[in-house]
Amino acid sequence: MTQPFEGRLLSKSLAKRRVFHGIPRYVVEYLLAKFAPAGADADVARVQKLLQERHVAPEQREWVKDQLLRHGQFVLIDELEVQVDLTSARHHGRLPTLGTLRVDIPFELPEKHPNVLHGLWGTVKLGYDQNRRIRVQEFVPFQIGRVNLDEYQQERARFSETEWIILVLRSVGIETGPLSRRLQLLYLVRLAPLVEPNLHLMELGPRQTGKTFLLRNTSPGAFVVSGGRTTPATLFYHQAARRPGLLSTHQAVIFDEISHTTWEDPALLSTLKDYMDSGQFSRGDKTFHAHASLLFMGNAEREDTPLTQALPRGLRGDTAFLDRLHGLLPGFEFPKITGELLTDEPGLVTDYLAEVFKRLRSVALEPELGALLPPGLTQRDRRSVEKLVSGVLKLLYPARDWPQQTLEEVVALALELRGRVHRELHHFNPREFPHAHLGAPPAQSEPPAAALPAPNAVSEEVAAVVVPEAPADLEVSPPEPGGVSST
Repeated sequence: MTQPFEGRLLSKSLAKRRVFHGIPRYVVEYLLAKFAPAGADADVARVQKLLQERHVAPEQREWVKDQLLRHGQFVLIDELEVQVDLTSARHHGRLPTLGTLRVDIPFELPEKHPNVLHGLWGTVKLGYDQNRRIRVQEFVPFQIGRVNLDEYQQERARFSETEWIILVLRSVGIETGPLSRRLQLLYLVRLAPLVEPNLHLMELGPRQTGKTFLLRNTSPGAFVVSGGRTTPATLFYHQAARRPGLLSTHQAVIFDEISHTTWEDPALLSTLKDYMDSGQFSRGDKTFHAHASLLFMGNAEREDTPLTQALPRGLRGDTAFLDRLHGLLPGFEFPKITGELLTDEPGLVTDYLAEVFKRLRSVALEPELGALLPPGLTQRDRRSVEKLVSGVLKLLYPARDWPQQTLEEVVALALELRGRVHRELHHFNPREFPHAHLGAPPAQSEPPAAALPAPNAVSEEVAAVVVPEAPADLEVSPPEPGGVSST
C-alpha cells in the first residue's frame, strides 16, 4: 500500500529554519519539495544558498541595479506583478526588490502565466539593454500544475476524521497536540474563508495568537491590509487605471490591526456593505461580481460585550455592517503562538494545499440543515450558518461523506459564532435585535477564559489532551518540546 499523498508531504521543521524567515511559507515549501523532498542536509543547504543568492533584501536594491549595469543581467527570486498600460499598449512589471522601478514585460508572458497580473512568485531573469531599459527575459513561476480534486478526495478517505484534522492543521504549521477538539475546529473556521467564497468573519482578541499568520502563510490568494486608509480604488476598482481591486484579484482580503484603519468614507462603507450582502459592487456605471472573503482582525483588551467597541470610528456600532458578518470568532480562546504550537511533523506541501483550497471554492455544498436550526432565524442568519457549515465541511469532508454527528457539531459551532454577532447587535440596537443570543447560550460554550493557556505556555489541562493513534503509514506523533516561536 502506497503512502498517503505520496510526493505531497514535507517535514514542516525544514521551513522553520531562520534563513527562511521573511519569505512566504508556500514559496519556501515549494523550493524544499522540489530540491530537498527527503530533507537531506545537502539538499536543504542548496535551497538555503539559492535563496541567499537570489532573494535580495530591499536594502540591497542599489547593488542589484549595479549588477545589471555591469553585467547586463541578474536573476532574482521575487514576486512579479504585471500591469497593463492601454495607452502605450505595453505590459509593465513591478518587483519589490526594485522598488518603484518598472520593468518591461514580454507581451506573451501574461497569457502564459495569467496569475502574474495579480502577483506571482518565481525566478525572474532580468536584462538591461542598450536603450537603458530593464526587461524580464525569463520567468519561471513557483506554482504546481492543476491539482486533481478527485485524487485529493480519495486520499482523504484513508484517514479518520481525527487523523485528517491533525494532517490539515499540521499542513498549515499548527501542532494539534496542545489543542482541544473545540480549538481544532476553531482553527478550521479560521481557514474556512480560503475554501468558501464570500465568507466574512471577524476576530478580535489578544496579540500574538496568529490571527493573520495562518492565512498569510497558507495561500498566495490571501492579501493582508495592515492599518492605514483603505480606498475604493484599492479595494474595488481603480477607474483611472481601469484596474480591478483586491476583491476581484484575491480569494481572501484580511484587514489586520483593524482598530488602526480608517473607515470614514461613506461611499466606501456603503459599497463594502453592499458587497458583503450581495457579492457585487458598483463603480461608476459598472457593476462587478467578486468572490473574495473578508476577514476583519484586530486586538482587544477585554472580551466582554461589546467586543466590537475596539473597532475604529466608522465601523464601531454600525449594526448594518455587523449584521453582514457571518461569524465572530472567540479570539480570546486561541493560545499565543509558541514553539510548542508550531509543528515539526510531516504535512501536505503548502502550495499544493493552497491550490486544493482554491479548487474547493467552486464546490457547492448544501447539507440539509432544516431540523438542526432553531426557529425564528432571519434569512441573513440562515445564510451565515450555511456558509460557515459549508466552509468547515469542505475542509473536513471534501467528498461530502460527513457523518451526522459531525454535521450537528459543526452546525452548533456555526450557530454559536453567528450568535456572537447577535450579542453585539443586541447591545447596540436592542429594539431591532431583541434577542442577545442565537443557538446555545454562552454558559454552554467551552472552555472559559480562565482555562486558556497562559501567554507563553500551554496549560496542564490542555497539554493532557491525548493525540489519537496515528495510521501506520503516516507519523503524527507530537513533536519534542521546543522549536522556533513565530508571531
